[in-house]
Amino acid sequence: MRYIYLIHGSTKPLVEAETDKLLAKLIGNRDEFNFSQYDMKEIPFETMKEDAMTIPFLSDAKAIVIHNAFVFTGEKVKTTFDINIDEILMFIEGFEGPNYVIFTVYSDKLDERKKIVKKIKANHDVRKIEPLDEQGMKQVIKTTLNENFKDIKEDALNEMIGLTGIDYGAVMKELDKLVLYSGDAPVITKSDVSQVVSRSLEQNVFLLTDYITTGKKTKAIHLLKDLIHMKEEPIKLLALITSQYRLYYQVKILAEKGYSEQQIAREVKVHPYRVKLSMRKVRQIPLKHLLEVIDACAEADYELKSSYMDKVLILELFILKV
Repeated sequence: MRYIYLIHGSTKPLVEAETDKLLAKLIGNRDEFNFSQYDMKEIPFETMKEDAMTIPFLSDAKAIVIHNAFVFTGEKVKTTFDINIDEILMFIEGFEGPNYVIFTVYSDKLDERKKIVKKIKANHDVRKIEPLDEQGMKQVIKTTLNENFKDIKEDALNEMIGLTGIDYGAVMKELDKLVLYSGDAPVITKSDVSQVVSRSLEQNVFLLTDYITTGKKTKAIHLLKDLIHMKEEPIKLLALITSQYRLYYQVKILAEKGYSEQQIAREVKVHPYRVKLSMRKVRQIPLKHLLEVIDACAEADYELKSSYMDKVLILELFILKV
């Protein structure tokens, strides 16, 4: 019998759904006697431990959900109280019920170097909730709109994914805007999406690298200026551009070795959707050119951090150079 669980994943609503499913299995309907929840960033672990160790009242067992369990990740968190990792580790090693403890972490990755992660994986139930793929995100969009008594045309759906990517948080925020904008209209059109939905930073950077790669320098500089106007820092933008070109390089090498999209995603540790988009772009780009651009990125990064020149001008010169 398992009494400690850890559920983690980058898509918070999916982690919450899995938590709800587990709670229903463990304790059935929740009430004030068999369920409590805490946030590890806000409440000392000692309080949670005492609750977990307390004999349940009017129920066979109770469940304690501990949200934002950052001690299992590499995240640095400042709290108003001391975090005693040894205390948490001893609890994980020695807890034997009858209550249930569920830790939730809103991240795809745990810090595998930590003893606490190794212990919980070895002795308890750890569940990773994979992020949605493109089809899964499209279904979420359709379902959400259906709940608002609306439908969406296929070209509008594709347009939305093209603007937001498959970032759950970004998609849901834009859907709220879309529902309000469309009013009583029963069907969302591509025009509606184009008018209302904002392109995510990741998708903007992908478009920017596409403009650079295909020689559309004027469009690239216009988009760069738009991003600067949106208060994006030049150093951050260059870092994202560099990351995208490194991904192009990795994807091209692995694709030429016969790796599938899913295999590449696992190898380079990025979402399969990013690999899918990159695969479309790198087929006609020589490896030599990708390496040249990566070198140019390194030079531009040095200039941004050491030169007195205007940082936006440095980025514009970089775009014109490559």
